[in-house]
Amino acid sequence: MDKKQDSSRELFNEVKEMMDANKLIDLREMLEEYHTMDIYDILLELGNNDQVKLFEILPLDTAADILEECEADFFIKIVSQIDKEHAKRVFDEMSLGDLSDILREMDDDEREKILDIVSKADELELRELLAYVDETSGSTMKKGYITVNKNLNVSQAIRHIRSESVEADSIYYIYVVDNEQKLVGVLSLRDLFISKDSSTMEDIMVENVKSVKDNEDREEAVKMVSKYNLVAIPVVDEEGVLKGIITVDDILDVMEEEASEDMYKFAGSSEHERDVAENENSTLFEQVISCVRGRLGWLVVTLLLSFVTAYIFMKFQGLMSTKMYELIFFVPMILTIGGNVATQSSAVTVINLIDNDKKVDFQTIAKELVSATINGLVLVAIASIVLLLLGGVKMSILIIAVSILINVLLGAAFGTLMPIVINKLEADPSVVTSPVITVIMDVIGVLVYFLIISAFIGL
Repeated sequence: MDKKQDSSRELFNEVKEMMDANKLIDLREMLEEYHTMDIYDILLELGNNDQVKLFEILPLDTAADILEECEADFFIKIVSQIDKEHAKRVFDEMSLGDLSDILREMDDDEREKILDIVSKADELELRELLAYVDETSGSTMKKGYITVNKNLNVSQAIRHIRSESVEADSIYYIYVVDNEQKLVGVLSLRDLFISKDSSTMEDIMVENVKSVKDNEDREEAVKMVSKYNLVAIPVVDEEGVLKGIITVDDILDVMEEEASEDMYKFAGSSEHERDVAENENSTLFEQVISCVRGRLGWLVVTLLLSFVTAYIFMKFQGLMSTKMYELIFFVPMILTIGGNVATQSSAVTVINLIDNDKKVDFQTIAKELVSATINGLVLVAIASIVLLLLGGVKMSILIIAVSILINVLLGAAFGTLMPIVINKLEADPSVVTSPVITVIMDVIGVLVYFLIISAFIGL
């Protein structure tokens, strides 16, 4: 379907006029020229009665496409108002993988209502998919794939593929299995069609199949697809039995979700806040509660660590009675520089740790420290020039310069090593949040600064 260039508002008005005039057949024909998501946008703007009325006149494949892409709340609202037999026909057109993704977002009661509508065969497969832990490859995979037995010849395989391709989510790859449904090879349609009719699948298949386990984190599938430039990747169980496939469009969705999740974690928030923020039907109250719930914990940690900084100030209050008391005024500058360097280094390190193609080793640490040294020297030069122009005392300038350089190096080291250590402990490095890094560097920075001042003035 080609996408019209008309504005969404003009399209909505036209659809509404035709519905009010009860020109439903003409409306159905007109909407065949529009993209599924354009129709979905219209449905979202319509009232409840008109939503159901429009949805019921759509072709089954279009209705299925809309339900595969919509939010769970919209899905429940539509399905609860349309005839069950019509809903079943729409479900028959849907990918079971996409349907299971939507069912995961529902509560148990709503989920069971949908499972009561689908066919018994689909119900069994959906329950199998729903049994997998969230964010594993098994929970992300689709069931619409094509397999051929390794003993079939090319002619037999082509006939089999023709009969099975209608239900397939992807036919870029043909997966070869043995009599126990264990994955033993893979081949492309091109390989199949250029081979001799008498050749068996075992003769022409590629045996070294890249696959992921159904109980592995779905990020492993992302890494494999990215590394080997695959269009789809098979999912197998511990015995090597083929259970499903993860297609590249699912991989893109996972990448977007994981990137968003990591950013929320790094900002000191939570995945729950992201989910509420992305839910168009969430209320202001729900959004506020999710913000408080996601952020308060790290803010409390930040507050408690800030007391450590205050305690260090109290311990060095003797500096206020010395001739170097003016150095206290430069504490914010020292702390800001150290915190920013630590945040930059930790962000880059977390990205490299998440990216399977990037190796994080001693060279990574050395790169951060060397670049921090260069940046620190540049900052020292700039600060020294500014202080000289302002008539600063040489001793004060030297103390500030040394403090800047040391804090920059400490920030780079801390920001780089902390995610690496957390990753070594097999935890998610993205939990190294920016607010916590900053406040820890505040503690380190103020302690180092006061120790340097004390060393120079002999306290």
